[in-house]
Order: sequence, then structure tokens, then C-alpha cells
Amino acid sequence: MSKSLVLILSAAFSPLSFVFAQTPSGYWQQRVEYQLDVRLDDQTHAVQGREKLKYFNNSPDTLRRVFFHLYWNAFQPNSAYANRIKRMPEDTPLKKVLELSPAETGKMEIFSVQQNGGAATFRVNETIMEVELNRPLMPNDYATFDIAWQGQVPLTVERGGRDNSAGVAYSFTQWYPKMCVYDRFGWHAMPHTGYEFYGDFGAFKVNITLPKKYAVAATGVLKNANTIGFGYEDEGVTPPPNYGLVNVWKFEADNVHDFAWAADPEYMHEKVKVRDGLMLHFIYQPSDEVTAAFKAIQQFAVENLPYIEANFGKYLYPQFTFAQGGERGMEYPMLTLINIERNDRYVIPIAAHEWMHSWYYGMMGNNENEEYWLDEGLTSYAASDVQDRGKPDTAFRFSRFAMSRTVQNAGQVKDPVATPANYFSKYDDYRFNAYPKGEAFFWQLRYIVGDEAFKRGMLRYHADWHFKHPTGDDFIRTMERASAMELDWFYAGWIKTLRHTDYAVENAIPDGTSASKIILKNNGGLPMPVEVLVTFNDGSPEWHYIPLDLQYGTKHFAQGGVVVHEPWSFSVDTYEIRLEKPVTSIRSITIDPDGWTADMKRENNRKEF
Repeated sequence: MSKSLVLILSAAFSPLSFVFAQTPSGYWQQRVEYQLDVRLDDQTHAVQGREKLKYFNNSPDTLRRVFFHLYWNAFQPNSAYANRIKRMPEDTPLKKVLELSPAETGKMEIFSVQQNGGAATFRVNETIMEVELNRPLMPNDYATFDIAWQGQVPLTVERGGRDNSAGVAYSFTQWYPKMCVYDRFGWHAMPHTGYEFYGDFGAFKVNITLPKKYAVAATGVLKNANTIGFGYEDEGVTPPPNYGLVNVWKFEADNVHDFAWAADPEYMHEKVKVRDGLMLHFIYQPSDEVTAAFKAIQQFAVENLPYIEANFGKYLYPQFTFAQGGERGMEYPMLTLINIERNDRYVIPIAAHEWMHSWYYGMMGNNENEEYWLDEGLTSYAASDVQDRGKPDTAFRFSRFAMSRTVQNAGQVKDPVATPANYFSKYDDYRFNAYPKGEAFFWQLRYIVGDEAFKRGMLRYHADWHFKHPTGDDFIRTMERASAMELDWFYAGWIKTLRHTDYAVENAIPDGTSASKIILKNNGGLPMPVEVLVTFNDGSPEWHYIPLDLQYGTKHFAQGGVVVHEPWSFSVDTYEIRLEKPVTSIRSITIDPDGWTADMKRENNRKEF
């Protein structure tokens, strides 16, 4: 039997001050500066491109070659991406990549590569270009690259392309030769097979030349807004008439790891200044339903930004754009493309998810191929949390959906969350690990450390790791410092293994004439701290909290009267709680009554007497 202490904690509990580390000693990352010039022929869907790139080697290593992504080459019937799709179920809409005609495929052809003004040898292997440097790039030095290329915009299959199902003309995503990441783990020259992305932070100056009928939504700030117009001009400014055939749109962005844009002649543009230094843009093809959808997104964004910044950190860019385009929803720095054709119940959940990617994709550039859950799972958690706040009546549905999905599908997925994205044989298995199981990790972590410690950790993660490349280890270390707990047991168990949680109320038995013992069982392989609600026959409740010995700390409760027990050892499957009331006074005993854990057998969490 454990000894217990009754802690009466007020809602005004003041958290202890902890010493927070910044990035690890010796941390470094590369930087890129792009000058992109692209011209679109909307009759042939061909593009002519010129890329001037300055690449800073901040690593301690001498580089003798570099790699670039050529993503559009994936959208061809015999590509590695197409071969993966061939193994998918017949009803997937991605099958259309297998049927693309030569005029509909994606294409990126490299004419020449120069390094520091001299020709460099290059080899193209579908979506990866390897460049042999004509002069080694030393540590703390930089090289300039000049790349001439041409391409063909693919028919929209997913994420980007031309002529999507809503009728948006162009969605330019992953559209330029993009430098692969070289980080503390080496090169990441991963061929594109339809999964995730990874890019170095840097600066972009992008000039887009296209027929003047098109309006553009893009990453970055439009530098010639008062000349271009289309709703970008300052209040009171009338753009001069354009008597030519084209417009040259000049966008700039800093501290981003990608650049995307979309164009359509029917776009409507609305903008709202939500606070000093931040403008929101809403760009879409107007119709009754689509307009209603974007008005709803606008209201949601304006109302929820203060909550988002208070709980997840400040949005650090000068603008964000919600634009109609792409296929489904997809995030890019300062921009999301959402394929909205009608106003329905999915509009706000999709918009919330894609916007929160600005925090856990845009400002946190983690390697999504290796640790997709750190991006998708955390984004899904944040979007659910924001919607809980915005719609209290649906809070339970949003915040517990991840746990229920995890329980329902866990036995069908044989790969742990730590499996790299490209190594999944089934796309549905990847989606399960990335979204519901990834999200469930963060809800349960919040349950383990408590609301206030979790919020401190999220804000510290933002402060320490924005515009960098954090890993799962970096995130969990941040949470350990915020909570004064050890959390590697949960991180390893949930992310790196297939172990599951299963606690049960075994029984309640007399302990003398006026007391009783509650017997709890751990039937699972992933231990957790346990909260127990005892309800007595008179309707009164009594809350009990049993920390796990591996966490080496105790969660703090805002409400008073919680009975905190000695830790439950991870190696022991039975635990007893002594009550100073007889068994006959107990109506029910419930483990985790609020559903914060993905317990595999919730039916044994409660026992009636």
C-alpha cells in the first residue's frame, strides 16, 4: 500500500523558474539566398527559369558536391513516384499520374550549372540533381550557383500544378531547383515519391513574369504592389495603367525554406490587418459558396490569432495568405493553398490545420521525411486545441478524436511512428502515424506534464527553435526543462515502439471495517501516470493521482483536493490505493475519466459497485 499526501493547490499556482537551454552547443545550419526569375507561357504551360543562388557553408565540413531537388520530374508515368502509386488501391485519385499525356506531365530540364562563374558538372537522377563542385566549398565560406532551366507545369495531381479541380489555373509548388539540406546528419538528397519535404532557411527574391490578366498569391511580400495593384496596393493608391502584355511580380521573403505561388485571372483579393506588422490576405475565385467559405476562414483567423500567439508563439512573418489552389490543402511559408469548391463543415478544420503549419512547418523547419510526426502531429494537435477554444461545444470531439482513432487502428499498422516517411509500403499507414497517432502523442504529453508546463514548453520550443531544424530529441528536451520531469520513456515508447497503454480497475475490497483498498492493474507495455476518480454513493467525487516512477516528478493541479500518491513502478503491474471509507460507500471507480490517454481497452477503465 502506498503512502499518500493531500495537496491543496490553488488556481493561482506560480510555476517554478527553470533554466532553459537554447540550441545545443556547436549547433549550426546552412543558409541559402535565392534570386529566382521565371516566365510563364500560359498557352503551352512552359516555364523558363533562371536561378542565382548563394549557398553558405556554416558546417565544419568541406563540401565537394551539392544536391538539388527537381520535384516536377516526379509527375511522369514511369517515375519512382508513379511506381509507388501503382501499388496503391485502385480508387486513389493519384492514379491519374499514370495517365498523363506528354503535354500534361511535369518536367524540369537543366541547361547549365555554374559555380562561382565557372561551369560545374552535374548529373540528373529524376528528382535529384548532383553537382560536382569545380572548387571545394570550405567551412565558413560560400559559393554562388547560376542555373538555367526550363520546365513544364504538370496537370494537378496533388499539391500543385495547373488546372486543379476547382478551376484555379496555376499552383506553382516545389517548382524550382531547390538546394537539398546538408545538416549535422549529412546530406538529405531524398528522391521525391509523394511524401514530405525539407529545406534550408534563407532569403528569396522572386520575379514572376506572366500575362497581365493573372492575379497572384505568393510567399513573401510584393515589393512593387503600388505598380501591380490587384488589391495589393496601399490604401488610397491607384496603380498606373499597364499598356503592355505582361506583369512582373516582385516578391521577397526572408527566413523561409520554400517559396510557392498561385495565379488565376478570376482571383478576388481581400486583406485584413490583424495587428501591427501582420496582414492577412484571402485570395479566391468568387462564388456564393467559395466566398462564404473564405469569409468563414477570415473570421476564424482574426478571432483566434491572439489565442494562437499566446499559446504557441508569435507569428514572425509580415503576412500570411489563404489562397484557393492546389489539391486538398497544403502548407507553404506565408501561404496555404486550399482546394475549396464549396462551403462545408471541413473548411475551418482544413484552414486551421494548414495555418498552424506556419508554426510547425514554416517557422520550425524540421526534417519532415525523417520525423513527419513532429510537423504533422504537432500541427494537428495545435489545430484541434485552437478549435476546442473556438467551439467549446465540440471540444471533446476534436481533442479526443486522435485518441479514439489511435485505439481503433493501432493493431493494423505494423510500423512505429519513427519509420521514415519514404519507407512506408502503405500510404494509409503513414497517414495514421503522422496524423492521429502523431497528434495523440502531444495530447498525452500535455496530460503527463500538465497544462501550464505544456504551455511553457510550447512557448520555449518556439523561442529556442524558430528558423532552425529541431528534432524530436530537441522537442522532448525542451519539454523536460519546462516540466522538471524526465520524459524519454514516453517519447521512446510512443514514437519508437508499438507498445500500448492498458490500465484497468481490478477491484475494491474491504480493509477493515471502515476502510477499503482499490486494486489497479497495468496490462499494457507502455506505462503512464494514472488519474483515478472515485465517486461515492452520495455523489461526492474524490480524485487520485499516481505519478509514474520514470517521470521523476509530479504534475501540478489547478484544482484543489487531489490526492497525490507515491509513484507506480513501471516494472510492477499492480497498485493499491487505500481509502478511509468502506467499500459499501463506493458507487464507481474510473481511470482517466476525461479520456486523456489512448488506453486500448477503455471498457476496463471503469467499475461500478
